[in-house]
Amino acid sequence: MTSAAAPSASAACPACGAPRGDLARFCEECRYDFTTRVGAVSAPPCPSSPPLPEAAVPEGAPTWTATVRVDHEYFAKVMARSEPEDQGRYFPTHSPDLRIPLTHVLITIGRRRSTGHTPFIDLGGDPEDPGVSHEHAILIQQPDSTWSLIDKGSTNGTTVNGTEDPIVPYRPLPLTDGDRVHVGLWTTITIHRS
Repeated sequence: MTSAAAPSASAACPACGAPRGDLARFCEECRYDFTTRVGAVSAPPCPSSPPLPEAAVPEGAPTWTATVRVDHEYFAKVMARSEPEDQGRYFPTHSPDLRIPLTHVLITIGRRRSTGHTPFIDLGGDPEDPGVSHEHAILIQQPDSTWSLIDKGSTNGTTVNGTEDPIVPYRPLPLTDGDRVHVGLWTTITIHRS
C-alpha cells in the first residue's frame, strides 16, 4: 500500500480550495490539518458574514487600553511544546509595543483576510504572527465596564497569564486590570484600566 505524498506549500486545501501558503500546518480558511490530513476542525467561517458591530464605549465609562507586544518568554514556551515542523520559526528582532485604546464594546483579535476584513487588533502586520487565526478571539466589555475574553475556536488556542492550558473556546473568561492574553507564537496583549 502506498501512502499519499504530503501536499506541497503551493497546493490548494483539499477541503475548501484555499491556497496553503508557507508550509502552514492548518488551512487558514477551514482549518484542515495538512499533517494528519483530517478535515476542518470546525465549520469554516462564512466569508460573506458581516463584521461584528463596533458600538462605542459609553461616555463616562472607565478607559481601558490593550498593550500588544512581541513576547520572547511566551515564544520560548510555545517553541518548547511545538511540533517539529514549527521548530524553524523565528522570533522578530524588532517590534515596538502597540498601545490600542479599547474604544468599542466588542474588540476583535486576529489577522486581516485577503478579502479585506480587518480585526480591531490586527496581528497580521509587521511582524505578522503566523500562529494567530484570522478570527482568533474577541474582547467584550461588560455592563460594569470590565472585559471578558472569548476564544473563537482558534487553531492554536488562547491562554491567559502564562498558563499552559488554553481557555475553553466560546466561553467568556472575565479579565481584570493587568491580565495578559497570549495568542499565536509570540503575541501577548495586556489589558490596562487607565
